[in-house]
Amino acid sequence: MFSTSSPASRNSNRRFTQTALMLGVVALIAAACGGSDSESTSAAPAPTEPPVTTAAPTTTAAPTTTTTTTTTTTTTAPTAAVIPDSAVVTALGLDPTMTYKVDLATSTQLEFTDDELPVPPATAEVRWYTYQERYVVAFSNFDFSEAGPLCPGASIFTDAGWEFVSNAPTEAGACEGFPTVTTDPLVEARICQGTLFYVTLVPSELQGTLFGTLEALAEPGILVGLTSTAESALGAPEIDLDAVCS
Repeated sequence: MFSTSSPASRNSNRRFTQTALMLGVVALIAAACGGSDSESTSAAPAPTEPPVTTAAPTTTAAPTTTTTTTTTTTTTAPTAAVIPDSAVVTALGLDPTMTYKVDLATSTQLEFTDDELPVPPATAEVRWYTYQERYVVAFSNFDFSEAGPLCPGASIFTDAGWEFVSNAPTEAGACEGFPTVTTDPLVEARICQGTLFYVTLVPSELQGTLFGTLEALAEPGILVGLTSTAESALGAPEIDLDAVCS
C-alpha cells in the first residue's frame, strides 16, 4: 500500500519533531542544574577521532595470453610418367586421299582447302599403344589452342571389313552429329603432356590395319579431318595413361 502524504508534509513533520526533541533536552539539563543561570563548568568530552581505515591493495590479474599454432600442410602433386616410345608411328594426312570434308547427313564428299583442316597435313605425329586391353592412338606435334574442339576417332580394317569405328570429343559439342560417337565408358579423349590420347574401341589382341583420325566440325553438320594408318602386327607397347596424365 502506498502513503498518501506528500513529501513536503513529511519533511515539515520531521523538522517539528527534531525541534521538540532539542527543546526537551535543554529543559532536562536546566532541571539537573537546579535551574541556575550560571554556565556549566564541566568540560565537554574530547571528540573521538574516526578510526583510520587502510584500503586493501588492489591486485590486477595479468591478462591471459592465447597462443595459436597454425600447421601448414604442403601437398606435392605426383610427377607424371614419361610417355614411352612406340614403334608404331606415322603421321596424319600423308597424302591427299587421307584428308577429307564430309556432309554428315548424306556422307557426301565436299571440296575444301587445307586451311580448313584441324591441323596441316603430314605434321601431326601419330603413335599407337595399348591400355586396359584396348588400342590407344596418340596425336602430338601440333598446337591444341589453335586446333579448337576436336573429335578424334579410330577403327580397324580386318578380313571382316571395318570394325570398332568410334569417336569421342575433347570437349562438349565437338562431335555433334557424328554417328560414330560411343557411350562405352572406357572410350575417351585425354589431353596431357602436349599429347591427345584417344582410347579406342579396338581390342588390343585384334590384328589388322589401324586407322587413327583427327576430325572437327567445319560448321554444323559438316566435318573435316585427316587420317593415318598403321599395321597392328607391328606390336604397340603398353601405356599407363593414369600415370602419364597424373
